[in-house]
This record gives sequence, structure tokens and C-alpha cells, in this order.
Amino acid sequence: MIVILAALVVVSLFSMTLSDSDSSGTHMYPLFWDVFLFGIPITLAGFIVSKARWVLMAAVMYGTIGLALDISTVVQELTKGEGQPTVLMLSGITGVLNFLLIAIGGRGFLDVLQATSPPASRAPNPRFPSSEK
Repeated sequence: MIVILAALVVVSLFSMTLSDSDSSGTHMYPLFWDVFLFGIPITLAGFIVSKARWVLMAAVMYGTIGLALDISTVVQELTKGEGQPTVLMLSGITGVLNFLLIAIGGRGFLDVLQATSPPASRAPNPRFPSSEK
């Protein structure tokens, strides 16, 4: 999970270096976007290292939002006339990473909730025939 979160941060950093710096939003927009792309994955990785169990579900939620954004970006790029192949490629990569985050995090969370059964006791040793008196 930590590797997937780190890969998402690296791809996001690479994507931001390729994109143009002129954004049409307010001065607060980049701050929220940076928190979503960098702050949340780094925080989730920190909690995973500290073995907090609830972070698996938080990572699934983060991956779900990220996957939805990736799908909408791909659809938008495919429907407009001058779609950029770089954006499609980066959205595809992050889409796969977000899907892996959902699958691995969900599996880990569901495994945590399953009760583990105690180890089975060994069968008693049979008595030796010579000790039957």
C-alpha cells in the first residue's frame, strides 16, 4: 500500500511538472489540490507505517475518489477534439494505481475483520500396549 501511495505521489508530481502553471482557479484552489494529491497519501502512508487498521478503509475511500476523477478526466479528454495523449496516459496510470489501492486496501480491511480461529489442538497420544495393566 505504501508503494502504491508513493507511486501516486510521484505520478502526481510528474503530472504537475508537465501541466501549465496558468490555472483559472483562485489562489486557494492549488492549495486544496496539493493537499489532495500529496498531503493525504503521505498522511495515509504514515498511518499505515504506524499499523493503524482504520487507515485501510480511508485508503479505499481516497482511491475511490481518485479513480472517479481519473475516469472523468479520461472521458473528458476522449470527448473533446484535441485530447492530449499525455493526460490520457497519466490518468490511465493513476487509474490503475487507484484501483490497486481500492483492491488491496479493501482486501486488507476485510481480512482484519475476519475472526481468526485458534490453532487446532493436537490429538492425544495413544497409550502403548505394554502399559495396559
